[in-house]
Amino acid sequence: MLSNTGTVSLYLYLFFIVIGLLSIFIAYYLIKKGSLDPDKLEKFLSYFKWVIITLAVSTVTLIVSDLFKERDQDIKELEYFDKYVNDVKSEDRPLVRLQLAKYLSIVAPSGEMKKSWTNYYDTIKKEYDDYIEAQNNLKKDSAIVNPTPQQIKQTDENKRKVELFETPLSSNNAEWFIIAAGDNDINGANINLDKAIKINHNSTIIKKGGSFRTVLMGYFSKTEAESQLEKVRNEVNPMSYIVRKATWCNTIERGSDCLICK
Repeated sequence: MLSNTGTVSLYLYLFFIVIGLLSIFIAYYLIKKGSLDPDKLEKFLSYFKWVIITLAVSTVTLIVSDLFKERDQDIKELEYFDKYVNDVKSEDRPLVRLQLAKYLSIVAPSGEMKKSWTNYYDTIKKEYDDYIEAQNNLKKDSAIVNPTPQQIKQTDENKRKVELFETPLSSNNAEWFIIAAGDNDINGANINLDKAIKINHNSTIIKKGGSFRTVLMGYFSKTEAESQLEKVRNEVNPMSYIVRKATWCNTIERGSDCLICK
């Protein structure tokens, strides 16, 4: 009940109000009964007046002081958690990001902030479970010698889930890619590359693992990449997605037929 200084001040203020009202009733009773002579009554009223003024001034001062303290405390909490927001946004290690979100959902003060962090943790926990499942499926898929078209499609979907979850939520001065498609051979990748170049001339093929990826490059903000993502999905591949270059492939070398992710 007395969880913050504002609440304490309110109850103190109400307490002093009760004392003041009780004093008025006592004075009224004594006056009506006639048990106070005029001199004592005048002194009592003068004393009572200054008591009320002193209590009122003290109470108002206490309330204002506590409100400023509570405001400063709220600001410090916001600054403290804002620092961790940036940590969560820039973290590219999935498990660390999950643990940060869990920690903040526990230690956040009661109210909208705690509710928001709890909701975010619940969301990212589900995404992390999907991420682990996709990783396990990729390990199983790597053992398949001759995958069917459906299995290839499912493998690409699992890769997309893994890469999306491993990508930080934001990053300053980072380049972003649109991964338009993935093919098992260079010829299929060239077909998709022809489509991608019509959207962004800075498109290429990057071999990562055993897949030839059609990649639209040169986006220096996630917003810029997002502005063309829908067009890429409509004209190249509906499963296209965005990744951060540094996380997806930090080292790219030139090969004989295409670029190669090391």
